Amino acid sequence: MKKILPKVVAQKYLKKGDIIDIVAPASSCSPEEFNHAVAWITEQGYRPRFPKDLLQPVDYLANTDQKRFRALKKALVSPTSKVVWCLRGGYGSIRLVPELLKLKKMPPKFFIGLSDITVIHQFLIQKWNWKTIHGPVLSRTLSEKKRNSDYTELFAMLAGEKNQNEFARLISLNQAARGLKKNIISKVMGGNLATFCSLLGTGLSPQVKDHFLFFEDISERGYKIDRMLQQLDQAGIFQKCRGVFFGDFIQSDEPNGRNLAWSTIENFFKDKKVPAFKGVESDHSEKQRPLFLNTKAELICQNPPTLKIYNN
Repeated sequence: MKKILPKVVAQKYLKKGDIIDIVAPASSCSPEEFNHAVAWITEQGYRPRFPKDLLQPVDYLANTDQKRFRALKKALVSPTSKVVWCLRGGYGSIRLVPELLKLKKMPPKFFIGLSDITVIHQFLIQKWNWKTIHGPVLSRTLSEKKRNSDYTELFAMLAGEKNQNEFARLISLNQAARGLKKNIISKVMGGNLATFCSLLGTGLSPQVKDHFLFFEDISERGYKIDRMLQQLDQAGIFQKCRGVFFGDFIQSDEPNGRNLAWSTIENFFKDKKVPAFKGVESDHSEKQRPLFLNTKAELICQNPPTLKIYNN
């Protein structure tokens, strides 16, 4: 019997002049990065909105847990904005989970972020059934102006002018991937590998049955990557999903200069039954293409394989 995935309610598309709420559920950024992000949103033709006390750094956090949660909650439940965009990742989102789990489900809007923001993605997908976007955090708009094509693609999808994007020329990492004969339709879940692992055993422990999984990371050496993959495997994650896709793993060199990230991943998946691929351009590197989560996704078994993601 064919499994029918839950229907995701469509968000309202973004129009010029609409409000974009800026949130900082994890770490802070520099005043220069923040000011540039605000000005940049305005230059795109939208209205940035944020509380005056959004950034009051406390050690490695953008603000106290209470203030970070309050700003995030206000943005998520507001009826007047269509997009909630995270300022930065870093660390801190998991500290908000107990309060997030108390919230009443709200009508969907677009939510954008990556890295530590994987926690919020997982909450919105599993508890509210929102479609969310693994994409650039706003603090990066200052240093990565050359990625204009990615922002153009993102805004086109937010506006409904583009209803899908493709990640072509994927590289198969195991025989299970190379031996596929039929296309697979599913939905994507995941984000940052380390952050995703941190949710195991929590109130947001990933429910991955029949999903595609996507992972990327930064500053994780080979043995740490293996440890996280082993943890997910022993938790039964890879036995339940339909495919695993990877973005880049950057700054993963060993002290001697070698990089064991990809050899570790390939060795891990070598004999696994779940197909594994790399080449999804949405990660901590300069590749910041929008990857919609919890929407229809189709793995097309051509040579090379292609992952097609729809935004509705």
